[in-house]
Amino acid sequence: MPDRKRFELLAVDLDGTLLDSQHRLPQRTRDALHGAHAAGLKIVLCTGRSYTETRPILQQIGLNLDAAVTVGGALLSDLTTGRTLDCTPIAPHIAAAAATWLLRRGYTVMWLRDASSAGFDGYLIAGPRRHPAIDAWSAATPCEMRPIARLPDDGAPPLRLTVVDDAEALRQVSAEFDRAFDGQLSHNVIGVPMYGFTVLEAFAADVNKWSGIVKLCRRWGIDPRRTVAVGDDVNDLPMVRQAGLGVAVANARPDVRAVARRIVGGNDECGVAELIDELLRQ
Repeated sequence: MPDRKRFELLAVDLDGTLLDSQHRLPQRTRDALHGAHAAGLKIVLCTGRSYTETRPILQQIGLNLDAAVTVGGALLSDLTTGRTLDCTPIAPHIAAAAATWLLRRGYTVMWLRDASSAGFDGYLIAGPRRHPAIDAWSAATPCEMRPIARLPDDGAPPLRLTVVDDAEALRQVSAEFDRAFDGQLSHNVIGVPMYGFTVLEAFAADVNKWSGIVKLCRRWGIDPRRTVAVGDDVNDLPMVRQAGLGVAVANARPDVRAVARRIVGGNDECGVAELIDELLRQ
């Protein structure tokens, strides 16, 4: 079993990990987070969601947490003030090239910004095709995405570029995208369970959840080896692989389970609460 005395920071993914399959925060998990916080563990939510989309979960948890890693590691936010601690946007010329590449393939492109500095969440750049899931997401999300017909000219680069399509189509696009932007961008093809669609999302080359955790460790004087990270999907691989203790929930992808040192119950079985209970018993 893990030893709580060895660890100072608990990094937790949201969708598929902390939240159950109905995208709810179980009371048992909420209680466990409160217990971990009271015991002195720093709890950091690490999610692919934007900060705007993460705020409702923070309100449900009801703790005065210090910081969150959002946008897949591209944004670190102070949760007391809402201000940005650190962000890693895509270089403007690379963002323009990648967005143009995607637009030429017919996609509507989501150009996500740091809402705390921009005043809104980003742009929807119209492409020849617009997947119907984009309209469903736009109607449900708290994000303010402004529709435009061409690349933005405000000089502010994005934290993330996103397109929506069927999973198989995006896997094919992913291989081409990788050849076109290898070394310039990192990207994932990942399902978005809350909205039921699949995205290709691109970031600056060095961005992932683990890079965000390391930045917080430096800020707080924590040895990264004294971290626990728990997740389920492809964008959790770096943090599960590199944390002091990498943990996968039982419903995680096989490649995430393969790199984890510990596997706990699934998200519908409050696996995060199970992990916290083990930590606090030591």
